[in-house]
Amino acid sequence: MTGLAETPARSFLLEELERHHDKALPRSAVWTALLEGAERHTALARAVALRLHERLAAEARQGSAQRRRALPADRAGGDAWLLRLTGALTHHRNAASALIRAGG
Repeated sequence: MTGLAETPARSFLLEELERHHDKALPRSAVWTALLEGAERHTALARAVALRLHERLAAEARQGSAQRRRALPADRAGGDAWLLRLTGALTHHRNAASALIRAGG
């Protein structure tokens, strides 16, 4: 039976990293060691970035729909706020698509 005072087993890669550095460890190297490899680190980073772009695209899509509903039809074409929201939507959709294509 394990007690609460015991520490979890440390990653071999993290221990190796600590042996070779006298100063603070590079943040990306620590994450790579904790996730036990660069492939898992890259996959996790890609998944986090994809979720962020999906969420921001959804917010921009909702914001632009609300703005279009609030504007009369003749003013929607030249509205700076609507233009900014549609630009953000385009950017985040393209970024998410690029991440999906790069991820296979």
